[in-house]
Amino acid sequence: MNSEIQVRLLGAVRALLRPIARLLMRYGVTYHQFSDIAKEAFVYEAFLDTDTRGRKTNASRVAVKTGISRKEVSRLRDALQCGDMLSSAGRADHSGPPARVLHAWHTDQRFMTPHGTPRALCFEGPDSSFSSLVRLVAGDVPPGAVRAELKKAGAVSESEDGQITAEKRYYVPGNVDEKAITVLANLLFPLAAGIAHNSNPDRKVDGFIQRFAFSERLKADTVPEFRSWSRREATHFIESVDDWIAAHEGDAGRDTQDSPASIAGVGVFYYEGPSADDSIRS
Repeated sequence: MNSEIQVRLLGAVRALLRPIARLLMRYGVTYHQFSDIAKEAFVYEAFLDTDTRGRKTNASRVAVKTGISRKEVSRLRDALQCGDMLSSAGRADHSGPPARVLHAWHTDQRFMTPHGTPRALCFEGPDSSFSSLVRLVAGDVPPGAVRAELKKAGAVSESEDGQITAEKRYYVPGNVDEKAITVLANLLFPLAAGIAHNSNPDRKVDGFIQRFAFSERLKADTVPEFRSWSRREATHFIESVDDWIAAHEGDAGRDTQDSPASIAGVGVFYYEGPSADDSIRS
């Protein structure tokens, strides 16, 4: 039975996960692939904890804390100790039907030309058709739905006579934007890590500053002006922060034991849209 604080926390996380899910699906990442790395994150963080005597947490306690079986915890621990941070995703094919169809189309001789390239396929047919390819690798997923997704991604084309041709080897639904990955690593991660730090009752240092100025009653015709003003002011602020950091940085490669390098910074972001509470209610 979830406590009230757990219900509220899970609601907030659910709201947070909606744009993340949108982003992951845009890059062709499935729920099972996300589930794999989420499980590893739970196990990794649980092993960092200690008991009341300061002793390291064992696999049994991690299993109790995470709800993951002890056998699976031990497997993930061994993989993480070997540096295989994406062990689950790497050892099991949890890609979606479109990705599996394209992979089989490029590797299964039944669907290839004698020259080793994907053969143009009819949608239906007794053998070696697009529908039979989908049934082979994706089970009971409707072939028409897979075709629609692949066409939307530009991964296949269909001629007037119904011949389906593979145009790409890999399935990525949207245009790849490397900036999204950079923002996840350099903005969302520090923000989430800061929240975890500030909420830790056992922290030994002061909390990190995390402020958010917003309004639920801003006049609609002033939003473009605010968007422009905030971009200008935020850019000026970040540039001043960058100047301060540059003036206090040590030389690269000259860290010493007495003065080791530290990672610290300030992030600024703009948001326009529904609140987290609105997202939870919807």
